[in-house]
Amino acid sequence: MKKILVAIDGSEKSKKALDKAKEIGTLSNSDITIITVINTFGSPYVTDPEIKVKLSKENIEYGENILKKALEGFKDYPGTVDTVLKDGDIGGKIIEEAEEGDYDLVVMGSRGLGTFSRTFLGSVSNRVVNHIKKSVLIVK
Repeated sequence: MKKILVAIDGSEKSKKALDKAKEIGTLSNSDITIITVINTFGSPYVTDPEIKVKLSKENIEYGENILKKALEGFKDYPGTVDTVLKDGDIGGKIIEEAEEGDYDLVVMGSRGLGTFSRTFLGSVSNRVVNHIKKSVLIVK
């Protein structure tokens, strides 16, 4: 195993997924990529363009902060750790990154309670498991 993708949303479950990915990556000498997916389109109920732009910027900043905090736990990691911030459908973007990046393993929490989606890794993990051609580890 050489490449691990770990999907996070800032929730406690995704922090456990990060820890597990780090553990597996250390044992297998793998590179790790941490991904979080945001939605810069905002709510369909917001019609004011200025408010949409503000919400979009706030979502990007929030996603960047999630990744920054995640990286803090990898200062002593022996391999390479990268981050990816994607915009759009959460499950679809995780699958897309996993396939395009040719990862050996995708690690995710069983359910997230983060801001972006209360079911981030409930229904999303189910979708990823059922639509990806890669190995997936769901961390509880």
